[in-house]
Amino acid sequence: MNTNKKTRILCVYGNPKQGGFVHDCVDHIATNLEEQGFEIDRLRLYECNIEHCIGCFICLRKGNCTIKDDMSEIIERIRLCDGIVTGASVRNGFFPAIFKIFYERLTYILGLSRDLRVKYILGVGAVGFAGGRKHLGKLITFSEFHTYVSDYLFFRTGIPTGITTEEVSPILDKAVDKFYQSVTTRKTLSWRVRMLEQVDNLIIRKLMLERNKDHTYDYVITRWKDLEII
Repeated sequence: MNTNKKTRILCVYGNPKQGGFVHDCVDHIATNLEEQGFEIDRLRLYECNIEHCIGCFICLRKGNCTIKDDMSEIIERIRLCDGIVTGASVRNGFFPAIFKIFYERLTYILGLSRDLRVKYILGVGAVGFAGGRKHLGKLITFSEFHTYVSDYLFFRTGIPTGITTEEVSPILDKAVDKFYQSVTTRKTLSWRVRMLEQVDNLIIRKLMLERNKDHTYDYVITRWKDLEII
């Protein structure tokens, strides 16, 4: 495969602890992509200071958050990347609290503003025995923001974990190849996703953006005009 040193991939370690099966999988993927010439930016959420969203909606009005923590820098790192690799485990049938807080803080600034549109995503999730695949995948692939989901891998590891990264490496490597092709060829969203996107945009425009009497959505409207959505 040809290398592309200008392509930046953000790898998000979404569990609240170091190590573990999922983070080892993200490491494996990151190393593989690095060897192919991609620039890798590692974001370990357990090392970050990320406060809870307080619902002030300043981000919708002005495009920036009033909370002074690590999220401003993180948001810029997301904007600069071409693709994102995420990894997190199911917690009580859903997702890690740390990833949910992270997700909430970028929802309006990057999600609703469509700055995540066609970001290429490769997600890795895991659970011990129970379910949670759908709930976790919805978050770690950012699918509601019309990303290009190259792949979402989900493993049942047992409790305690009974499989290793080495055992699943062929699956990981196959997903990396698919992700590589998606990013380097700049694949576009499928007709189905584009259709859902148009419906979603129509609903948001009619129910939210056109009812902007208190200027709550000024920033989003500006971004949508820049992107020629409205």
